[in-house]
Amino acid sequence: MTPFCPKSISFLSALMLIISAGCTLNEPDQTNSLPALSLEYTTEYSLTHFSWDKVKVTGFKEYILLQSSEVIPDRPTPEINQDVTILKRIKDVDENSFSTSNLLIGEKTCYKLYCAVDDRFMYSPTICIDENYDSFEGFYDKAAHLRGLDEMIAYDRVNDIFSVVNYKTGIKTNSVSDMTFNFPSLEIYQWNNATHVVAFNQSAAWLGVYNFPSMTTIQKRSFSDVCWSARPYKQLIFVASQSAGANFQVLNKSTLLPIDSRNGTISSQNIAIFEGDPTVVLTLGQNGSKRYTVNSNGFILSEQAISGRLSQPDLQNTCAQGSELFIGGNGGDIINRAGENIASLAPGNGVFIAFARFSEDEQKVAYILNKNGAMFLEFADLSNLPAIIVERTIELPALTYSDLIADEDILYVVATTFNTNFAKTFILKFPW
Repeated sequence: MTPFCPKSISFLSALMLIISAGCTLNEPDQTNSLPALSLEYTTEYSLTHFSWDKVKVTGFKEYILLQSSEVIPDRPTPEINQDVTILKRIKDVDENSFSTSNLLIGEKTCYKLYCAVDDRFMYSPTICIDENYDSFEGFYDKAAHLRGLDEMIAYDRVNDIFSVVNYKTGIKTNSVSDMTFNFPSLEIYQWNNATHVVAFNQSAAWLGVYNFPSMTTIQKRSFSDVCWSARPYKQLIFVASQSAGANFQVLNKSTLLPIDSRNGTISSQNIAIFEGDPTVVLTLGQNGSKRYTVNSNGFILSEQAISGRLSQPDLQNTCAQGSELFIGGNGGDIINRAGENIASLAPGNGVFIAFARFSEDEQKVAYILNKNGAMFLEFADLSNLPAIIVERTIELPALTYSDLIADEDILYVVATTFNTNFAKTFILKFPW
């Protein structure tokens, strides 16, 4: 008979305690389990930065960050449904941070971190964050701004309203009904101590000039054919249209009557303007482009075909105009004042540029990418063209975007949604 040995029992008890402790992860208590992960956050305008302690166990598979408009329940396994979705999956155990914009537009967004280890999960407490953006009522899917002004012009095409809005606060200061347009491109410009808005429809082709911020009408004009683009410059407005024999026109801003014209090119185009004496004007299309020089009185001095092309030119207010470069088209094509293609922001298939804006020194660009329906904001360095260095990519909410406003170290992103009975336009802010 084996003699009684207290030390053996002590060793056996310790072993059972270790085994029992090791079962906590593999067999979590579904009623009394406590969160085992940490999840911290900080906010920077419309960005939320998450961080957590790295998991130091064997069998790591992935981190899973969930999001919901409601509190996410503590459950031993993550439940994905119409209310709770996966924001990010991370396969690297040492990657313990993530930044995101708020993809669920609402009063708050809640987050919970899970970690898959072997066939079990660890999880964090739920964190709920109040929304950090300004908003104003209305379906304002078209907007424009002018550097140096805190107020923008926005158009609600559902209710046919022009509104002047402070984009830093979301406060409307003026609203005017105008049923001339249905899908206008807008631009604000200053000349001789006066500020004006130019609006145009491609079809039905209307062009209007307004005082800003009163939005009283200076002049309106209709075109018999499509008006592809219209851009103001000092006392002139340059127009690219389908008008037979006058595809390119220089108009007097006050009367909208033609000063000079040329046959130009047909089909969809955008207009680039480069200051100088004379002024250089490019009409940029997918199948044909031209370069004009125009004197201060609006007379065309020269005309030549150029090699530069835009892949599927979009509305003029989606383009970026710089002192030496212009960005437009679905590919984000970069063209210099000589009319030459330098590079493209989105040369791949299934991706197109919705908006582009230069930084103040024109060494960087911010642009919205549509990748098969998902929206992303990217920041890139253009200081060593044709090389383009993408510095940051941020996924954006599924909204209709109206404008990008670069103001010192902040990029304001204006967007609206048509998927609600409550019309609202949002102003998101991102550090730049």
